[in-house]
Amino acid sequence: MTSNSVAGRPDEGVPGYAELAESWLVSGAVAQGSLLGIWLTAFPSHALRVVGSPTAPAFFVRWVGILQIVLALGCAIDWTRLRRVTLLVATKGATALLLATVWAVDELPTLMMAACLGEALLAICGAALKRPADRSRRSRVRLRLVDRPLAEVRPAGQR
Repeated sequence: MTSNSVAGRPDEGVPGYAELAESWLVSGAVAQGSLLGIWLTAFPSHALRVVGSPTAPAFFVRWVGILQIVLALGCAIDWTRLRRVTLLVATKGATALLLATVWAVDELPTLMMAACLGEALLAICGAALKRPADRSRRSRVRLRLVDRPLAEVRPAGQR
């Protein structure tokens, strides 16, 4: 018997499917935000040409790139320290809402509409996975609390 398992029970140290899906989602969102931020920061005029947007000062495009990198870093910190996807859901949802609003009011290049759908999908998946992953984490903690019975009970203060 290993230290993480109890007879008749599987090893509770293994994350559930929802936790694994949530970690893959966060990893993908952080990678996407980081790569996009690096691209916008390093090659602002190329990024505008590829997307099909009108020209803009390089400062603003680079600023958006830096913001993408900072948000990706914030999502990674939120996940690694607190196991939350709150920042990811909020930022991806706000980005999708902004892109949809710009599409409704102004012209939006076709590639940006694909980005809008991608951002909305990330936000919806993050929100949908939050509760099952939290339940899975809580159940693993409960199993650890009742892991092994004490070998002996000693009076307090004695070793």
